[in-house]
Amino acid sequence: MLFYAGLAASPRLFGYNEDIVISNGFLELPDDISGVEVQWNYFLVWKGTELFISGNFGVGDEIRQLALTEGNEEKFTLAFPDKESVTIVSSTHRIWQYKIYESQWRQVDNFLPTNDENLDEFITKIDKNSSVVALTNLGRIFNIPNLIDMPKRVKFVDVACGFDHSIILADNGDVYSMGMGTRGQLGHGDLEDCDEPTLIEALAGLNVIQIAAGGWHNAALTNDGDVYIWGWNSSGELGVASDQKVIAVPTVVDFTTDDGDMNEPMKKVQCGNNFTICLSNEGTLWGAGCNKYGQLGRSERSSENKNFIKLPTNFGSKRIVDVICNEWGSVLNVQ
Repeated sequence: MLFYAGLAASPRLFGYNEDIVISNGFLELPDDISGVEVQWNYFLVWKGTELFISGNFGVGDEIRQLALTEGNEEKFTLAFPDKESVTIVSSTHRIWQYKIYESQWRQVDNFLPTNDENLDEFITKIDKNSSVVALTNLGRIFNIPNLIDMPKRVKFVDVACGFDHSIILADNGDVYSMGMGTRGQLGHGDLEDCDEPTLIEALAGLNVIQIAAGGWHNAALTNDGDVYIWGWNSSGELGVASDQKVIAVPTVVDFTTDDGDMNEPMKKVQCGNNFTICLSNEGTLWGAGCNKYGQLGRSERSSENKNFIKLPTNFGSKRIVDVICNEWGSVLNVQ
């Protein structure tokens, strides 16, 4: 079962006929929905291999299925929502862009150059900062259509993008960053920009297994269950109990409760625009940062939470097995 908290851009998705700008706690999504991603003005909805967008596109709240031209039976395997378009990878590894307000499709020209070993290469993840970023099965990164200069003997396995920067995870657990650094989001201890992937020295030697990026902040999870976080801290999204607006070096998060008990290690971290949520090994949610739109699932609509706190959830005997944060909302997978 999927549950959502945050800005409700499409009331119809929740079975409402009237506007509900803010969801009150975590609301259950219809059973036929298998995945959701959130944009400011709409939801990107998966129903198996079928893809839909749900929101107000100028003619009132509507749910629209995305399908290629008649006779084209390609299935969708990856999709990324942007404000005015959706970028999609098909089962034949082709990339398409759907212009939401024009209801038009455009196929992106093949940009993958021949590699030295002449191996089959295809896209495994797409994300976006100031341009669409793609990761391939061979561990190469593209700012579509341009190949990013790679450090020698490094294979990338994940990428996460903020507004104007990217962080990239290598297969040996190292983390690299590139893009704008004016809010400390690159993690190099300064506010300088980087045009190429640069190793985050403060995380070197740790075995990072997962990364996340919000608007101007990032988080990294190690194999020991520790969370490191850095960047812009305007709403307390770093959760490190600091009044500093910029923390330019990855800092470990303390999940100690008010009564002094240390909580269990984390297994997932996610960043929204100005909030962060962590999921523990025991299925407990922790959150920090802005809750203006209810994205932390709390009834108190505060714009700043400087510490990580346990978030209220009540799913009976069921457990939270996954969490995804986008823009101004959070999705829980409860089993």
